[in-house]
Amino acid sequence: MGVTSSQLCSLLTKFTALNGLNTYYFDPKTNAFRGSWKLKIYCAIHHALCVLALAHMSYSTLSNMRVSVTVLTIGGTMACCVKSCWEKAQGIRKLARGLVNMEQKYFAGRPSGLLLKFRYYMKITFCSITLLRIHLIQPIYMRRLLPSQFYLNMGAYWLLYNMLLAAALGFYFLLWEMCRIQKLINDQMTLILARSGQRNRLTKMQHCLKLYSKLLLLCDQFNGQLGHVAIWVLACKSWFQITYGYEIYQMVAAPKSIDLSTSMRVFVIFSYILDAMNLFVGTDISELFGTFRADSRRILRETSRLDRLLSMFALKLALHPQRVVLLNVFTFDRKLTLTLLAKSTLYTICWLQSDYNKLKA
Repeated sequence: MGVTSSQLCSLLTKFTALNGLNTYYFDPKTNAFRGSWKLKIYCAIHHALCVLALAHMSYSTLSNMRVSVTVLTIGGTMACCVKSCWEKAQGIRKLARGLVNMEQKYFAGRPSGLLLKFRYYMKITFCSITLLRIHLIQPIYMRRLLPSQFYLNMGAYWLLYNMLLAAALGFYFLLWEMCRIQKLINDQMTLILARSGQRNRLTKMQHCLKLYSKLLLLCDQFNGQLGHVAIWVLACKSWFQITYGYEIYQMVAAPKSIDLSTSMRVFVIFSYILDAMNLFVGTDISELFGTFRADSRRILRETSRLDRLLSMFALKLALHPQRVVLLNVFTFDRKLTLTLLAKSTLYTICWLQSDYNKLKA
């Protein structure tokens, strides 16, 4: 099942609405996005509870730098999500509606290809594992860090973390859908340019370039609307890498200094690897986006019948960012993942050096 099928699109919007990201959902019966006053009231209550949870956890974890920075990064994600949920322009809703309309009108039922299918199922798997990890095993691990008012703190942590997870999932699948549409347009353009005796070739090419122009506008909307959320999610994931990495190095260098059972040590190592793979998968789909954009330029450049229409569109394509750019500053690609992992490891080593005497004692 493709990610933009009516049922799955409905499930995704309901999941994000359940976690307070939007006041609308996709109705598969009418193929339209619908809002309701009940959902607005629910989101208002949800956001109020999130603010209270953030305030409580910020106050109760002031003495614990590790948990307080985690709360800070998740709180930044929450603030961006609340702002986008209540903004008057509803940019993310327009972006999602534009992608769904293009999918259903022009590309419904067409195969995505092996690369996109693999990344789609891989992300679903990682998201399911993360949900199980956070709600079933994380409480056992967090009891050591938050012994007082444990149940209240865990409820607050779940409320905030679920919003972060929903934001990351929505970001990924919007990017996945843009990759799918771009690939299908490339396939269509290749087919049109490869056949020399095709009737209505100019009309078909104009239609194809019109679709690509719409996609370029949606890509610009994506870069503008989701940049702040993506930066906070990356900051949160990087901090998780630092904290889990610190405990892994502690297990190796000073195993008696850490009070963790064998099962919890396995959990820490597993969480470190899973978060690193989640970072890689997120930027890997962005790398695929850049690959499809490069394919578009190659198709236009290598055709033997490069007329004025194609030349003008090739110039237009060259003026747009070739990759996903967050806040017009950060290029969201594999290089960014490797940089974050390297910086996180460096910070972990510096943290260990400052605590060396304490751990040795």
